[in-house]
Amino acid sequence: MPNLLFVSIAFPPKNDPECLQTARYFKYLVRTGKFHIDVVTSKRPTLFMEEDPSLFSYLDGYFQLVELPLWETRWSSFALRKAGLGNLLFPDSKMTFHWQWKKAIRKLHRKPDIIYSRSNPMSSAFMASKLSQFYQVPWVMHMSDPWLLSPLKKEPSPKQLQSELRLLRNTSAVTFTTAATRDRYASAYPDLRDRFGIMPNVFDPDDEFCNTIFQNDKLRIVYTGGLTVERSLSFLTDVLRQVEKVEPALLNDLEILAAGPMDRANRNFFHDNKYKCLSHLGTLSYQDALQLQRQSNLLLVVDNPTSGRDAIFFPSKILDYFLTGQPIIAITPLESTARRILQDYKSYCFTHSDVAGLAQFLIQEIKNRSPIGRQAILLPEKYNAKNNADLLSELLMKNLNK
Repeated sequence: MPNLLFVSIAFPPKNDPECLQTARYFKYLVRTGKFHIDVVTSKRPTLFMEEDPSLFSYLDGYFQLVELPLWETRWSSFALRKAGLGNLLFPDSKMTFHWQWKKAIRKLHRKPDIIYSRSNPMSSAFMASKLSQFYQVPWVMHMSDPWLLSPLKKEPSPKQLQSELRLLRNTSAVTFTTAATRDRYASAYPDLRDRFGIMPNVFDPDDEFCNTIFQNDKLRIVYTGGLTVERSLSFLTDVLRQVEKVEPALLNDLEILAAGPMDRANRNFFHDNKYKCLSHLGTLSYQDALQLQRQSNLLLVVDNPTSGRDAIFFPSKILDYFLTGQPIIAITPLESTARRILQDYKSYCFTHSDVAGLAQFLIQEIKNRSPIGRQAILLPEKYNAKNNADLLSELLMKNLNK
């Protein structure tokens, strides 16, 4: 049986969207029974990735777990960026992970036959690249979001682009979350396009949800996930102002609950927010977040505010929401990947600028709200973790002898 080395900073029981995706792929990769799996990840606690006891069950199945400490503080990263030295955080603030590749080698008990890495953060890929070159074994890289070709990034320097190209050339295969991201990379690196494939975000088919009906006194909208400058709920201020102008009393029958990690800008937004119907509950465990989702009338997805060919992101939270059977409100660009994913599910999509449309929708929903009950839904098998882990195992076996 071949030895697989699984490299990812984002690994359970850390609570983070990428950690959850890693956990699901790892769980079903173990169940294929095709590999002896060792893991190299970061030591807990990892900044901005809190430990979640409800995710310990995803740890079963590895032969050796190597955890490396990260030298990162909330203030060191902030100070470097404030001083204009953000380029020192390359490829990201967790760069001390891949600096320790020799330490990882000393700790590993056996040589891998193949390496699989998941990023973000990209430091996971840099670690895997160094280990692949040292052991002279093939490496399959998963890039959850585009790195230097991301529409959210500033123009990368030639040196940075050379670094990305070296990474890609070191791989045997590269998988992306969406076809749009794969096509973007194929266009930028046409000589490597044959290596590029897709491994989407997935749901865990073992997750089961009860059919309990909840009766809320108010229309409850729930958002669970991280909030950043690019992905924020600040647009809701204008929406709620519109509702208030039409019928102020309606806000007494509405509650919008958010949960998950957030940056300084979003903490300030919730601190200064004047609307009592909008609140943040802090960071919840995975199981508590699922429970909150089940007890909602509507689930909120917020995509990155891009447009046209740049609307390539796949918010992983959509798949958790699918399992509840509750309708989804998606704030997403026209012709986005998120819209295509949601087209076969009960959902309502609005662009980031459609304040009036979303306000009118909320007014109607507040007036017509009904008890919360799980709907009968047919989950799309193309996002099933087991099915995709089987495909991943086939890809790994195919690349073993490259």
